[in-house]
Amino acid sequence: MDRLIVPVYLNQKLVFDLLAMLQGGISTVTAVTKTASNSSQEQQKISAGFGLSEAFSTLLKIDLSAEKSSTDSLEAGSSSSEERVHTPASLFYQLRNTLVEKKHLKDLSSVPSPVPGDFIEFEGTLKRNPIIETLDSFSAMMEIAESFTEKPQPKGGKNRNNQVSEHTKVQKQMISLSDSLKSGSTIDLTAKDLVTGHIAVITVEISFLNDQMMSDIVDGQFKVLGKVIRSITDESESISLLRKTALSKMPATLLEDVFGHFSSLGVDEGFNIPEMNWEIRGPAIQILPVAIYA
Repeated sequence: MDRLIVPVYLNQKLVFDLLAMLQGGISTVTAVTKTASNSSQEQQKISAGFGLSEAFSTLLKIDLSAEKSSTDSLEAGSSSSEERVHTPASLFYQLRNTLVEKKHLKDLSSVPSPVPGDFIEFEGTLKRNPIIETLDSFSAMMEIAESFTEKPQPKGGKNRNNQVSEHTKVQKQMISLSDSLKSGSTIDLTAKDLVTGHIAVITVEISFLNDQMMSDIVDGQFKVLGKVIRSITDESESISLLRKTALSKMPATLLEDVFGHFSSLGVDEGFNIPEMNWEIRGPAIQILPVAIYA
């Protein structure tokens, strides 16, 4: 890979672990020494400290402040020493090149049917979990609509009061469901129209996002490098977008009633709400991403 990359999501733990497996351990600091000529004896003491991210200190368990002392008696006269340290992005750059060299990384365009365990790379437009997107959009539109609606008159306004109460109840239900989908340490992104015809469900760890609001990811065109953890080939199977909530245990008929109620309210009130699909039908793949980058 010749071009420079800008990661918007980088799972540093996976980068370190994979590099260690491929290279028999990794060195985070490289010392480079240059010597020139002079007839002298010198005493030098060099101390260097490096401030790295929490992931380095937690995962590698090393003290990255270094101190060393040396005495040189040389015919040549100047000596310089420098120490270099990788950033997480540069380590990923090194990891990707190593995966390519060792032929562990497959381009999705050359893999018609990816299987669990494959390391793949593909490009696509990323979107948030469509249920979260729909619920948040609908809730926001209802709030805006209510703010522009005339308040009911004290007399003869019972029906209007009941309607406002019903809207408030539905809005709270939507917010509660959206919050349950956002809870925990992971969230789903989707990418459609891949070259193989698959839909990708990309499960990211929130703590490794550059922006946890995902304003720099959603609707952008990015490359994704990750490991396939599930692959389905036809519409008889699906990947549930509700699998991390209690709703995943509910029967399909009840789920249809719940989401059908939200959709019908959108039709009745004139809101342009897309169909609420809580399952991604095959062909589809679920990805554990190592990095998402431009």
